Amino acid sequence: MSDENLELSNTDQFTDYAVTAKLASLDIVSVNKSDVFTPEQCDTILNSCIEELWLPTKVVGDKALHSASRQKLRGDVQGFPFLDIRTVTKDANDNVYDFNLLGIIDQDFPQIFKYSEGDEYNWHMELNPMAPSRKLTFIINLTDPTEYDGGEIEFLNVDTKNAGINDRGVCLVFPSYTAFKINKITKGNAKFIIGSVHGALFK
Repeated sequence: MSDENLELSNTDQFTDYAVTAKLASLDIVSVNKSDVFTPEQCDTILNSCIEELWLPTKVVGDKALHSASRQKLRGDVQGFPFLDIRTVTKDANDNVYDFNLLGIIDQDFPQIFKYSEGDEYNWHMELNPMAPSRKLTFIINLTDPTEYDGGEIEFLNVDTKNAGINDRGVCLVFPSYTAFKINKITKGNAKFIIGSVHGALFK
């Protein structure tokens, strides 16, 4: 590796492999970032939501961990928006993580989460005893950040302040053992797709 790349890996948290891998967009080590949906496509997904079907989020354990409403992501499982999600998660896995993946499963279907004032998702990992086969997690912000205050996505011990990870239509893909949070909404509403790709259990 050249001295220039070595300096980059030390200062910007790239691994050696990440520097040399064929990546469409990788700004930080643990998280793969890609533009996946246009604003118009985000609107199409949001318009598919049914107001009467928003359900309170349920978590096992501390009830203060996650406050939001949710409903199942709709669309053509062989087309939009699932094909786009499948492509970007597969690319991230092929280029960076190399996990043994099976895919999205019905028992853990991607959800759209609506965060209103006071809602948040505190520090946690998506890999847990109730979902031990989660390998990759993805988050897609469907809402223009100017429409709400708060709601910043943060990853434990990863500096993302200049990475644009909260931009509308951006898909973040990361190992499901990566700790993250969505900060409390202080004004407005924000909607995110959150889901996981499953695979063989870690050994």
